[in-house]
Amino acid sequence: MLILKTLKRIVSALALKLQYRASQLVLNNRYLKYQYLRLAAILGGLGLQPPLASSDLAKRWQRQGTEGSADRPETYIKEDSSLVELFKEVLPYLNKESKILELGCNVGRSLNYLHKLGFKNLTGIEIGPKAVEMSQTVFPEMAGDSRLIVGSAPLEIRKIPTAEYDLVFCHSVLVNIHPKYNYIFREIARVSKKMVLILENEGSLFAYPRDFKKLFERAGLKLVMSKLFSEGCREFPFPYEEKDVYINNTIQLFAKDKSH
Repeated sequence: MLILKTLKRIVSALALKLQYRASQLVLNNRYLKYQYLRLAAILGGLGLQPPLASSDLAKRWQRQGTEGSADRPETYIKEDSSLVELFKEVLPYLNKESKILELGCNVGRSLNYLHKLGFKNLTGIEIGPKAVEMSQTVFPEMAGDSRLIVGSAPLEIRKIPTAEYDLVFCHSVLVNIHPKYNYIFREIARVSKKMVLILENEGSLFAYPRDFKKLFERAGLKLVMSKLFSEGCREFPFPYEEKDVYINNTIQLFAKDKSH
């Protein structure tokens, strides 16, 4: 029994070392990185974990703000230009009574941005308890007016009634949700009455890139706007080259496809 445990530890250590060396090789070669991310997106779409991806991203974000965690909710307090670019196309189609859901709201920066614009029917789901706790201090008015749910987005969204929200949005969250929860794309489409808005960076070797357009279209949504965001927002002709997706944030707006 002791020998078996020792062998398992050795194999595990060797596997981690090989994974690290492979990730360094891919990271330092632009062509290999592009090819790997293409493969990772295919695997992720099939519900499989890409070989270089971390298997415990959910635990990482759940532990943020706790002792020993490198991730701090404070990092996500300050507004940046991504919020303006994320919402500017969708705001004309909403009114101040619109019901809005954010998956992975963290400390509530995006919700607070909307709250300052006059939106009050706001809901957020966040896996990190410390982040939600901090929102009460840094964004007290938003937190007081909003419904903030502590829990895993793939699990909590199943409890929400169909067509409950006018808009469901995510900011850099879907790439952190394990492909085994790919049903979340159907659930997002189910709880949205009108629109789904996402901003994702698929260029991380250690996350779970997927073809989000394909997955949302399978769920009955239609892509109505797509642009790349990198520091200042640059809009590319669509369709842009696939490689551009892996070096920029991609903002995509989906709407209910009435033909389904």
